[in-house]
Amino acid sequence: MSTFAMDWYLIALIMFIGFYSMLASRSIVRQLIGLEIISKAAMLALISAGALTDNLIFAQALLITMIVIEVVVVAAGLALLVKNFRVNGNADVWNLDNLKG
Repeated sequence: MSTFAMDWYLIALIMFIGFYSMLASRSIVRQLIGLEIISKAAMLALISAGALTDNLIFAQALLITMIVIEVVVVAAGLALLVKNFRVNGNADVWNLDNLKG
């Protein structure tokens, strides 16, 4: 088996772990961690595809853009977490409806 196939199996496994952690938990913190795991798997896929096509510079440029977007998404998620914890006293996703208005 080639190392390229092993890379993609590992990426698929990491992506599955991220999806599972997002679906199985109601905590905002655990869902953000799952989102980070999925993002890291996407970054690994991007670098692996860039190495396969001998276009690592383009892959690295896209990776830097992904990192910036990821930081903004996590900052917004943590802001929701803090606001939800102040209003409801817990980090449950189902209580986000109380933040309306």
